[in-house]
Amino acid sequence: MKSKYFTIQIIPEGANEIKKYRFSTRWFVVLKVFLVVFILVSGFFIFNLAKMNHIIANYEKMKVTNAQLIKKDNNYEEMFSRLDSLWVLEDRIQNIFQTFIENDSNTIKSIIDKNKFAHTPSEKIEINYDGLYHWIPMEEKIKLEHIPSIIPAVGIVSKKFTEEGGHDGTDIAAPAGNPVFAAGSGIVEFAGKKGNLGNTVIIDHKNGYKTSYSHMNTIQTHKNQTVNKGDIIGSVGSTGSTTGPHLHYSITHNGKPEDPETFFNY
Repeated sequence: MKSKYFTIQIIPEGANEIKKYRFSTRWFVVLKVFLVVFILVSGFFIFNLAKMNHIIANYEKMKVTNAQLIKKDNNYEEMFSRLDSLWVLEDRIQNIFQTFIENDSNTIKSIIDKNKFAHTPSEKIEINYDGLYHWIPMEEKIKLEHIPSIIPAVGIVSKKFTEEGGHDGTDIAAPAGNPVFAAGSGIVEFAGKKGNLGNTVIIDHKNGYKTSYSHMNTIQTHKNQTVNKGDIIGSVGSTGSTTGPHLHYSITHNGKPEDPETFFNY
């Protein structure tokens, strides 16, 4: 079959010569195929380029989201760790208080006497009782009752006594409202607000020892009142200058600050 041709004539203006170009129809078919292939390849390339740009944009968002998730995961781990500590503390408190909160001082004192606090300080202070072995048992008991030897609140020691650092007591972190106990028998010397220490009670144990209980939420005693070891004298709080609920507990002997932890017997 004879091929068909197309002739294109170009006539320049002001020229006598006519330029002719002759093309076979086969070239037009090849051109059409080339254009179709070019359009398809270009479309495929543009589609994949847009897809890659979308993936890159999402990747940056995913990096940010992943960093946020890692931060949240770390926060959750810290919270779970704190919860574990609280559960352990709750279990210990339930063992001490027989799984209930008792407001009666005598009942709490009997529970404390029965379930002695499992506390072992790094150092024990030796108390000179001035002829202890010559006393009769009742006098000995009375003398011991005036020694501030019990933990005044159920909680965790959050800051220790440091004479060099100027922290003249022991901080016991505990939930607000928890009872505060008299560490020993004596006479209430002071009960009220005391500057940065907030609500404070000071007990004179009439043996050279004085104990101070600060940042309390409520005070449940008054000046010149006689208190016995284990009596509730207030509740844990955050009055005065504090960063959270705790009891600032201090002991002095003849005016000299002593480390309260060395006195804890139970």
